[in-house]
Order: sequence, then structure tokens, then C-alpha cells
Amino acid sequence: MRLKRPAQPLVFQFQRAGSLCAAVACLYQAWPKLEASLCLYRGAYYLKAAAALRQRQSVRRLAAPFGKPLGACPVFYAYCEEHGRCLSTNAVEELGGALWGK
Repeated sequence: MRLKRPAQPLVFQFQRAGSLCAAVACLYQAWPKLEASLCLYRGAYYLKAAAALRQRQSVRRLAAPFGKPLGACPVFYAYCEEHGRCLSTNAVEELGGALWGK
């Protein structure tokens, strides 16, 4: 069965850089090539993870203890990225790799 539209990216909100780093480190350990963008808007960090359907539950489970899962809301993330500051277009690989020393 084919889906007519691809799965929407998952968005997470983090209040502190430490919790963001912990979540990204967990995501990197499980899915090192996960496509994810990161932006800063009004003092909060927003991570948009383009998880495939088979990855979604795992991504949610790994990142949720550290931040607030907002669900599939790409329009909200685009607004935050446009009016805030884009920090990375490949956050899991860049930040996770740095945290794991790769």
C-alpha cells in the first residue's frame, strides 16, 4: 500500500540546551542519519525530525523525555524557523556526532 503523501516531520520543543543535547545524543545513537533541522525561536529550541513511518515511534520515545513533543506540525516549525534563527539543517548528524566524538 502506498501513501498519497509522505509522513509529516515530528517537531519537539526544548527549553534548555542541555535537554536538547541529551535528546539529540539519544537520537544519534539510534538513528545517526536521521534528517533533522534545528532552530531557536523566542528562547526555545525546536527540532524537526523527518522520521520515516517505521522510525516515528522510536524517535518519539527517545526525544520525549527531554522535551515537549508537538507532533507533526511542519507549518509551525517553518514559522519558527522563518521568524527565529536556524541553527542547523542537519542537527542529529552534526550535533550528535560532536557529542559522541565522531
